[in-house]
Amino acid sequence: MRPVHFLPGNLMDWQVQVFGSCPSTQDVVKEQADRGVEEGYAAQALTQEAGRGRHGNDWDAPMGNLYLSFLLRPDCTPDEAGQLAFVIAVALSDAIDLYINKDHVKTLKWPNDILVDGKKISGILLESQMRVDGSLEYIVAGVGVNVLAPPEGRAGLQEISDSRVAINVFRDDFLAMFKVAYESWKQKGFAETRENWLKQAHGLDQPMTVRLPKITHEGFFKGIDQDGALLSEIDGQLRRFTAGEVHFGE
Repeated sequence: MRPVHFLPGNLMDWQVQVFGSCPSTQDVVKEQADRGVEEGYAAQALTQEAGRGRHGNDWDAPMGNLYLSFLLRPDCTPDEAGQLAFVIAVALSDAIDLYINKDHVKTLKWPNDILVDGKKISGILLESQMRVDGSLEYIVAGVGVNVLAPPEGRAGLQEISDSRVAINVFRDDFLAMFKVAYESWKQKGFAETRENWLKQAHGLDQPMTVRLPKITHEGFFKGIDQDGALLSEIDGQLRRFTAGEVHFGE
């Protein structure tokens, strides 16, 4: 697993290490975090041999897309750290807006996906490391964006753009936007991020299904609360969910 090159931190505090191939950028960043590297370290792979998404699902990782993980050390509670999925989603959405043809419709699906015309273009993965006292030590945030080689049935950034998309230029656009959004979240809290996310929410007020390990709930999507939990109206009652597989439509 040899780096292709090392990019110094040219975006504020970012230091991006690029690999031709590695099992998982999440594991690369976690290894560096355990060695004590500072917040802002990031690992990018041109392809991954064992990429993963939420719940340990495999993440198809052909050459031609963005596979990026980065280290965050926020001073917050473990529950508050979950809000970072929305901070990342909003920053990714803003970066995609620099390229997307306006004929296409982009939406943010709870809790960690970005869709274009109903097809997934990006996913986000947060993995946390806790201290023995239960406090948060660090977060490894993973981002996958289909750029030039979307898997079948997925959207790709190049195909919805009127201009040429360079993966590393898009990466830098995203990291610059996330840096601003992250600092704002640390200083101001979640309210602004929540508002921006809700403006782009996928399936708002539409029928939805929340699948938990032992039960499935059907209702209507009513947004997210002040902590980022999903709100669903089920049998006339507003229910709150912090986890679950979400599907929209009848």
